Amino acid sequence: MVTELSNPSIAFPFRLEQGLLRKTDEREAYWMLLEIMARTPQGSWAGHPLFGFRELFPEITKEGLTAEVRGRIAEKTVQEINKVLVDLGLLRYRVDSLNVDQAQKKMNVDERQGITCLLRENGSERVSGYSL
Repeated sequence: MVTELSNPSIAFPFRLEQGLLRKTDEREAYWMLLEIMARTPQGSWAGHPLFGFRELFPEITKEGLTAEVRGRIAEKTVQEINKVLVDLGLLRYRVDSLNVDQAQKKMNVDERQGITCLLRENGSERVSGYSL
């Protein structure tokens, strides 16, 4: 007797929940992917050479950098993140910007704190923010 699978395939967006893949809200899945990218060193995933941007955090929060230099570093990282998303076929959202919050940066609790990522739905003015 052959048993039919209730979910024969699962595609993005998905989440790992108690060892099982489940469908989830697409925007939430993008945030989860960006969080994974933020924890991953660039180039460490064989699936894409630009995947990962962990190095951004200590670089962009260095003391003495001008706002212009921070802006250039952030813009380059945004372009690389969006290239990864496009190359992976994830086209609904794009990263709009990465912004350093100087007030949070001064708290110095975690070098990753103080950077906000803005995600925009393509063709829309809707933007949501997430603190990395």
